[in-house]
Amino acid sequence: MSKKKLIFVFVIIPLFSLLAIASFTKFFGTKSATVHVTKKSYFQFDLVVSLDNIELGPGESVSIKPKVVSDSTENMYVFIKVLNPTFNGEPLYIYDVDESWILIDDTIEDAEVYAYATSDLEMTVLAPGEETIPLTDKMTMRGISYPEYSAVEDPSFSFQVFALGLDNMPSEANDVWLIAKELFLLNANV
Repeated sequence: MSKKKLIFVFVIIPLFSLLAIASFTKFFGTKSATVHVTKKSYFQFDLVVSLDNIELGPGESVSIKPKVVSDSTENMYVFIKVLNPTFNGEPLYIYDVDESWILIDDTIEDAEVYAYATSDLEMTVLAPGEETIPLTDKMTMRGISYPEYSAVEDPSFSFQVFALGLDNMPSEANDVWLIAKELFLLNANV
């Protein structure tokens, strides 16, 4: 065999074979990429009050229906904290609470916390896309005299919502609130 044939057989053919295999693999080969996805586990909700600024005097009432609307992807337990200013040690506003809410904590200064729960203290689950029954339907300012009323520094009341996921969570309202209170205290929200 001539030197040209040996080069052709041992160099050129294997080289073209490698190129053919490489281009075949490149053309028909596969590639993979990994996209790291973090689980979406968040709680989005709106507190619907339907009022911004109002004028209200002693003995007057305002129609208000605070409720929580879930935009979440998860089931959750919810609490509403009512910040109610006091006058002479008494809450400035009086309101009736719907039976779908229970008083869970009245130890916070100028506030009461209600759990969305049944009368037997079982939390009610707020599912994605659902809304709670309004906490109340009206707030009434106590009947105080106008001189007393003028001494009230800020007659505003407000609502704050707390929400917790159900993972590894008890269903009894007092137990859930103890966990929620600890979590929110760590975040300075209570």
